[in-house]
Amino acid sequence: MGQSSYSTTNSGITRGNHFHTRKIERFSVIKGKAKIELRKYLTDEIISFELDGNSPSYVDMPIWYTHNITNIGDEELLTFFWINEPYDQNDPDTYPEIV
Repeated sequence: MGQSSYSTTNSGITRGNHFHTRKIERFSVIKGKAKIELRKYLTDEIISFELDGNSPSYVDMPIWYTHNITNIGDEELLTFFWINEPYDQNDPDTYPEIV
């Protein structure tokens, strides 16, 4: 069960900067180049991954890790997202926090 979506992101733009207490997300870069950053809530260590759509891969966002994705390429970034539960506007489980 879960929910899937995708987004396009222009060069130099960052999305995210939030965390979840129960939702697990997977980011799959399928076109372009991205930098994904994660930081466990209330800690200082940042974990970074660079993904390239020429070698599609993914990063899972564990609970209590604030995360973001930045288009670091020159072309449009296409990212596929999976989350382990459908979105509920009455209980979004999304908390803003800068990585």
